[in-house]
Amino acid sequence: MGIFLQALVNGILIGGFYSLMGMGQNVIFGVMKIINFCHGEMLMLGMYLTFIFSELGLDPYAALPLVALCTFGIGALVQHFLITPSLGTKSFTNMLFLTVGLGLLYQNVALVIFSSLNRTIVTSYSGITIQLGPVSILLPKLVSLGFLMVITAALFVFLKYSSMGKMIRAVSQNPVGAEVTGIPVKKIYIFTYGLGCALAGIAGDLLTLFYVINPTVGGQFSFKALIVVVVGGFGSIQGACIAGICLGLMETMSSLIIGPTYRDLTVFVVFIVILVVRQILILRRR
Repeated sequence: MGIFLQALVNGILIGGFYSLMGMGQNVIFGVMKIINFCHGEMLMLGMYLTFIFSELGLDPYAALPLVALCTFGIGALVQHFLITPSLGTKSFTNMLFLTVGLGLLYQNVALVIFSSLNRTIVTSYSGITIQLGPVSILLPKLVSLGFLMVITAALFVFLKYSSMGKMIRAVSQNPVGAEVTGIPVKKIYIFTYGLGCALAGIAGDLLTLFYVINPTVGGQFSFKALIVVVVGGFGSIQGACIAGICLGLMETMSSLIIGPTYRDLTVFVVFIVILVVRQILILRRR
């Protein structure tokens, strides 16, 4: 029973990161209708930014606002100078190659600057373990889970009640109508892409205390975020949140029951089954 509860807690934790990545991806897709294939690389940049700040003596949690601001700025600049001109072509292929190319660029820049060596961040509280009944959890994981819950709730509140959130939702529903009413659509695009990148950067910051940092770390999270978006529904923030938690639980439970070797295989099989079933249901409705 204790092993089961331990796997459950670990699944919720990793699922929280998948949810945050999926929500960032869905914020971008919901407004601009593009899939950001370099989303995982923004998480990797967030991890390296946290590593840089830690080398300067700043605690990873204290560096969280700075990492979010830096990744937001990178995303805003990329959106303004690269993605906005490509949106005018209305070509999925152009956006695919652009975002994949950006991901490769981010990876290689990190490789040139930091090399391929795995790096870690160790603090005075890294090894502290909290005992919650039969479940033991590292303090950094517990704190990160708390941050993930607060950030997720803040994102929901921001999108639903703030004036900027209402403009984002208006643009996602009807960009032409939103522009007619005076909403600066291009600025909303820049802000939205920056927000999605900032969420990925925050996830990267929170991962650094119990995850290795290397230039290729973003790849697995990018693919998992895409699964979360597809399963949860394109443009659905709530769906991404739920799908991310379910994905994390599926990984840990399959590792416990079947074995860690078949963890990713289980996820891919379930993902394919969901896609097939969804397509069958869509065809039956026609």
